[in-house]
Amino acid sequence: MLNLISGIGLYIEKTKQFARNAKLVLFYSAVSGLAFGVFRFLFNFYVLSLGQGYNEAFIGMLQTAASFATIAMALPAAYLAERFSQKKVMIITGLLSGFSLLGLVVFPTKIFLIAFRMIAGVSMSVRQVAMAPFLMANTSREERQWVFSFNFGLMTISSFFGNLLGGLLPTWLGGLFNAAATDTLSYQLSLGSMMLVTVLSIGPLALIRMQPIDRERKIDLPWLQLWQHGRVLSKYLIPQLAIGLGAGLMMPFMNIYFRKVYQKPDPPIALLFAIGGLAMAIAQFLGPPLADKYGKIRAVIITQALSVPFLLTLGVGAWVVTTGLQNATAWFLIAGVAYIFRLALMNLSNPVYQTFVLERVPESTQALTMSLNSLSFQFGWFVMPQVSGWLQVSLGGMGFVPIFFTVAFFYLAAIMLEWSFFSRKGQEPVRAVASRPATSKQ
Repeated sequence: MLNLISGIGLYIEKTKQFARNAKLVLFYSAVSGLAFGVFRFLFNFYVLSLGQGYNEAFIGMLQTAASFATIAMALPAAYLAERFSQKKVMIITGLLSGFSLLGLVVFPTKIFLIAFRMIAGVSMSVRQVAMAPFLMANTSREERQWVFSFNFGLMTISSFFGNLLGGLLPTWLGGLFNAAATDTLSYQLSLGSMMLVTVLSIGPLALIRMQPIDRERKIDLPWLQLWQHGRVLSKYLIPQLAIGLGAGLMMPFMNIYFRKVYQKPDPPIALLFAIGGLAMAIAQFLGPPLADKYGKIRAVIITQALSVPFLLTLGVGAWVVTTGLQNATAWFLIAGVAYIFRLALMNLSNPVYQTFVLERVPESTQALTMSLNSLSFQFGWFVMPQVSGWLQVSLGGMGFVPIFFTVAFFYLAAIMLEWSFFSRKGQEPVRAVASRPATSKQ
């Protein structure tokens, strides 16, 4: 109990040290995370509600389209983040996110769903590319890991409430028009309402105080930077590629997994997703003290490795329930616990690994590094959802068995790569990163 109290006290003390600009970005992440949580939970159900032809394979196609757009924008995003004000980039991409949400519900045809899903993917990836260098510039070395983990944690907690809200909104809003909770109209109203939340979340970004941009500053084109630094950056990105291949096979379909395998309606799945989001947020808040105690890369490897047995449990659950060997209700509880622990352990490492990488690359390549990191991860989401959707259409619930075991293979490969590149040889010295500018302390 004393350790818990002292830990909370340490976090409160650290947050007091955060710069004003960093606090505004954290507030933005908290509000936008709510809309993202609702969208992530309801969008697949919305697509399935549109009728014949809008099945798991088409959902895979939508994710592939979004990932393709993200990959295509990876290098241009790095240039935009360096050339223009990161504040303006974050605001414009926030507006684009709201616009894409509106388009997805107003134009529910395949071609428009693909187009607006691509816009949503691009806006999110460009915003992330701009946000990471911004936080690096507006934090000192001592507080940096805490700010990055706090940012991830706040978004996750907001997604927790978004998942809860996503399970209730279709009933509430659909009821106003005498529509059932699973009707297309109910999902459209729920997702459309998040457009307003997305636009309102931009408010804190408008209050950011930025130093004037040096228009005379020479900025190398991203493909020239890639030619100069690609070999060094590749070892940081290859593990992310392996993780992205696994995540793309599984993550876009987790709500469908619980609905199809365990025959559960939206509310209990929403509750499970919400609890998982809360557990993930708590885990991400634990990232800084674990990184301080064990070192960043060791904390990453340990938590990722611990997540694999829980991942395999999800595959076993799909097998025993689909074959009729075990009761679906009992295994829903087991699979739910496994889902929560896997999600928390695997995602604890995200902000820690991101900080680990950004502290070790040249400052001029931070935006490029984040773009390539997104490209590496999104490549898996570009390739694998189509494979996953095909397996589910062909094999039904049994299709999740090879899915989860393949994901475990990719995750183990990533862990071995991280150990080989970093931990086995000892951590590399941290590059000297400039402290936040004086204007950010206001």
